[in-house]
Amino acid sequence: MAVRSTSDDPLAGLSADELLRVLGHEIGNLVTIVSGYGQMLRDHWELLTEYRRLDIVARMNRQIDQLRVLIDNFQHLRWLTASSQQMPAYGSTTNVNDLLKALADDLAPLADDHPLEIDIEADLPPVVADRAAVQHVMMNLIVNATKFSPAEAPIAIEVRQDGDEVRVSVTDRGEGIPSDQRDHVFEKFVRLQDGGIGVGLGLFICRALVESLGGRIWAGDGAAGGACISFTLPVSEPFDED
Repeated sequence: MAVRSTSDDPLAGLSADELLRVLGHEIGNLVTIVSGYGQMLRDHWELLTEYRRLDIVARMNRQIDQLRVLIDNFQHLRWLTASSQQMPAYGSTTNVNDLLKALADDLAPLADDHPLEIDIEADLPPVVADRAAVQHVMMNLIVNATKFSPAEAPIAIEVRQDGDEVRVSVTDRGEGIPSDQRDHVFEKFVRLQDGGIGVGLGLFICRALVESLGGRIWAGDGAAGGACISFTLPVSEPFDED
């Protein structure tokens, strides 16, 4: 069972300078990996098959995508810190089907060797959303899911209308989140143990972005096991059951 670190994590008291050092360390880890792959290509190009070369390039691209998510998280954290942890309310009427289908190509590389199973309900109503915000939330959720899923296990993305909201759920096939920890995973600097790269900002940023759009986010159990992170986006007009 994956266990979250406690909210008294020593990172929680970091100064701005210390945060920059943490960011530098995390970026350094990713750059080291990319550099290692680049050196492998340089030193063994003639010995590598075309398939292996393409595989290495794909792995380098995935690490760069992880780096982009990490930097975006710190940029959002800086905004939150400067604004007393209040994100601006923004968003416009958006066709959620088109939005999420368009994001699928961006999300697939982040899923690494985990196939994405996307199930979007037909004829969903327009929602209040912002492409950049929804993309960043989805990127963080996919990265989280890959960290705790067995190799090649699928990651499910399900989109359903739920009253006057549209609910988006991302489910992995890992060990799940203990019920007594589910409210804490969205706090700043709270991390899953053995979760690899990251300092516990992804879900914290997700909550801020989702709430800025008038939605909500929570953690639960997946139908086939694992963790399920769901968030909602409000429909652009009140939902009328009649």
